[in-house]
Amino acid sequence: ALNPDMVVLTGDYMGGKLFDFPEMRLEKALFPFDKLRAPLGIYAVQGNHDSPLWTPRVFARTRVKLLVGAWADAGPLIVVGADDMYNLPGPVAGLQEAVREAPAGKPMIVLSHQPDFFQHVPGRPQLFIAGHTHGGQVWLPGWPSLKGYDATHRRGMFREHGQTLIVSSGLGTSVVPMRIGVPPEIVEITLVPQR
Repeated sequence: ALNPDMVVLTGDYMGGKLFDFPEMRLEKALFPFDKLRAPLGIYAVQGNHDSPLWTPRVFARTRVKLLVGAWADAGPLIVVGADDMYNLPGPVAGLQEAVREAPAGKPMIVLSHQPDFFQHVPGRPQLFIAGHTHGGQVWLPGWPSLKGYDATHRRGMFREHGQTLIVSSGLGTSVVPMRIGVPPEIVEITLVPQR
């Protein structure tokens, strides 16, 4: 309904809960993304709850371009996607190599599930888009909170070292199927030329 020029998906498409009811197959979670339309494309990366074996196979049956340590030319932009931080071998090195291999002369957006990648790829990428934290998902006294980089980059926009990171709380949930004090969101980003 937003009529976007591009759609990006940052992982954790299903699973990761103590229980899932009703139980769902991966196809049922991913096939609805095939209905998305955007003239510059639909791009995705895997999350820590996404199967590195099955997620690429199911996405291959849709119009969504899954980027795993790879780049794509999206017309006026280059889009680079990171593998999930917990997958082997070396997702940080894979992202760094994809950034180096991408053609010069166009602005670059990096998609990653975890915000942590932001600290490992200085220089060329102007914008990083991530998820993973679910914005904290539950904000209650005594509830376990995020730690480390996730705690300092929980949700929102961060500008550091001439680059920008946007962390979305996303639509889904992890571990427990509820949100308290952290609404789900779809983030609309408007890009403008640098002056």
